Amino acid sequence: MRRCLCWFSLALAVLVATHAVRADDTVTFTVLPPDVSGPAGTTVGWGYSITNNSTTDYLDISGVDAGVFLDGTPDSSPFLFSFSSLAPGATDTQAYDPLNDLGLFQLTWDADAPVGFTNSGTFGLYGAFCDPSLGDNTCAEDLSVPSTDLAFADYSATVSPSGVVATPEPGTLLLLCSGLSMVALGSKRRKFEV
Repeated sequence: MRRCLCWFSLALAVLVATHAVRADDTVTFTVLPPDVSGPAGTTVGWGYSITNNSTTDYLDISGVDAGVFLDGTPDSSPFLFSFSSLAPGATDTQAYDPLNDLGLFQLTWDADAPVGFTNSGTFGLYGAFCDPSLGDNTCAEDLSVPSTDLAFADYSATVSPSGVVATPEPGTLLLLCSGLSMVALGSKRRKFEV
C-alpha cells in the first residue's frame, strides 16, 4: 500500500511540475490590421504579430488556417507567412507587403464583388512548443511533437467603393467654362439694358 501511495505521489508531482512548465506556454497572435477593405478586383491582405509568451520553450509554428472566402479568390499562394521558430519571449511582426509577398494572407476580390460585402472569420495558428534542452527547435515541423491549435485571431475584409471619380474631358471642361462665361455676360448685359 505504501509503495502504491509513493508511486501515486511521484506521478502527481511529475504531473503538477509538467503542468507548471506548460502553463506559461502561450501565444499572443494578432492580425494586422484585423479589418481590411479594397475595391472589387483588387488584392487585400493582412499582416501579423506573434509573441511566444513561454519563458522556457521555443515556439515552432507549423501552419496557419483560414475560413472560406466568398466573392474573392485566395491567390495561388495566399499564405505569405514563412513558418518560423520563436525563442522564449520573442515576437515576430510583419505588416502586409504585397510587393515583397510578406504578411499573413492575401485575397483578390472578384471583379463583380458587390460593394459593402464582407468576409469575416478567424485565422488559426498551429504548432508546438519545443524543449530547447532536447536540441530541437523545430519539433512540430519534424513531427517529433504533434501540432495543436495555439491561437486564433479574428479578421474581416470588406469590398469598398472603387473611389474612381469621373474626370471631365478637356473638351467638356472648355464647353462648360465657355457656357458659364456666356451666362455671366448675358446677365451683365441685362442689368445694363434695364
